[in-house]
Amino acid sequence: MDDVDFQTGRWLELARQASRVGGNVLKGNLGKVDPRTIIAKKRGDWVSSADKSSEEAIIDLLKKNVPEHDILTEEAGLIRSGKNSDYRWIIDPLDGTTNFLRRFPIWAVSVALEYRPSIETGWGEIITGAIHIPPTGETFWAAKGKGAFRDGERIHVSDGGAFGESLLATGFPFRTRHLAGQYLKLFEYIMPRCADVRRAGAVAVDLCYTAAGIFDGFWELDLAPWDIAAGALIIREAGGRVSNFQGGDDFLSSGDIVAGTPPVFNELLGMVVDYFPVPRDVDKTPAAREI
Repeated sequence: MDDVDFQTGRWLELARQASRVGGNVLKGNLGKVDPRTIIAKKRGDWVSSADKSSEEAIIDLLKKNVPEHDILTEEAGLIRSGKNSDYRWIIDPLDGTTNFLRRFPIWAVSVALEYRPSIETGWGEIITGAIHIPPTGETFWAAKGKGAFRDGERIHVSDGGAFGESLLATGFPFRTRHLAGQYLKLFEYIMPRCADVRRAGAVAVDLCYTAAGIFDGFWELDLAPWDIAAGALIIREAGGRVSNFQGGDDFLSSGDIVAGTPPVFNELLGMVVDYFPVPRDVDKTPAAREI
């Protein structure tokens, strides 16, 4: 095994470990969060002491093992190592905070590693990712060019079939409520043309289940990069396709994502483009701070 393969394998194991460390912290906090620690960042978008404790545990693990890497997290923002690193970890310490706080058992921890040829560039390439789903005990992971796995078993997107037989997943734009009307028109168009749609409230889980063939496709508007970085890699390594709402690769910038099996993806993207033909002018890159 050459050095690149060795490092990728080491980093993938670290991603798996980090996702489980965060998951263990969350399980210890389930049903025990002090309501006084729950803060509404925006309407319907919560953060609690559990999110922060999970994030701190993951950051501590990464700093001990790869202190030369940068880290991007949901709560702390962009943390530069000061080493001009080509690598940046992208962390969602709790995807599905509302579900977690309400004890609805669909929530996860997502950890991805991004390679950038220069820290001055925008988004780079996700090379490893892991998502742990504590309520089910499942861990999904992937490394670029190495396939996607669930608990050690290789996974693939579904065999496809007609769009009318597809089970899709989505979410609603709670961060961009002024687009809800346009989004609901798209939903109204898609709904009668597929078998059914699920809305579970944790995109990391939706993406994993699309990669595993449970869902055939997924679309959602205005997500954060930490919501989708690991899941997008897992879907691609499982044989699926991922893009923004117009078919481009900059879904980490826009947060607008379409994913699924190749045939379902093609039809779903065609419907999405009809309602969102122009990319939104957004920049998801947060301000940096030094460690």
